[in-house]
Amino acid sequence: MLAGKLFKINTDQSLAFIADKLSSFKITREDEETHVQLNFEFSVNTYDDNSLDGIIYYDRVIKVGTKEGFKPEVSTMKVQFFIRKIQGYNFLFILAKKPLANYLANEFSKAVFIRPGFVVEARIDPNIFLDYYNKSLEETRVAYFDQIDIPNVNVLALYGDALSQTDLFKMYQEHGLLWYIVVRAKSISQIIGLTRNCVITMFSKGTVEDIVKYAFDEVAPLVIESLQKNKQEKENNTA
Repeated sequence: MLAGKLFKINTDQSLAFIADKLSSFKITREDEETHVQLNFEFSVNTYDDNSLDGIIYYDRVIKVGTKEGFKPEVSTMKVQFFIRKIQGYNFLFILAKKPLANYLANEFSKAVFIRPGFVVEARIDPNIFLDYYNKSLEETRVAYFDQIDIPNVNVLALYGDALSQTDLFKMYQEHGLLWYIVVRAKSISQIIGLTRNCVITMFSKGTVEDIVKYAFDEVAPLVIESLQKNKQEKENNTA
């Protein structure tokens, strides 16, 4: 199973600028508990005007069992990341589960722009997300709803075939917003889980190339459509 999260980079800086900042970034921190030195750095593999691929290397402390008990050892982890410029927007995809991806996105922002806040969540408008779901009806098997207005109910879930045709699906729509779906992605023909804040999970035996292609070819356009819709609504409200 592969997992990752798509983010938006709020900058007009070129990818050459980002590559230079990342390549020169390396810090060493001391672990509070063991006081061992931990390194954190980025490696840029390739980049051009519209794409950048690289790896994040970070150390963590693991406890290894010995005859004398547990002792700390440093393990270096690596996480792949990818940047694409699409329709004037810069998107960052980090190949890691949500908690780690969020942490690394903030570290990315600090490495390039000194502080967090330049790398933000890529979000899909609820109506655009529902439309994407409706276009994938034949291949959808799971649907979760959040922001439920029923007291003491946080999430509603449906599993099965032809979910949109059920009375429950229509009722759930009246009480919450579609938050998470599992579909067969059209661009890569793989089973994919997707949330409105662009957490992506590949359940079938796809490749890294598959999940990266899905993130940028199918999910990023939904985010762009959402951004443009939000911009248009703000302009209409101020007109």
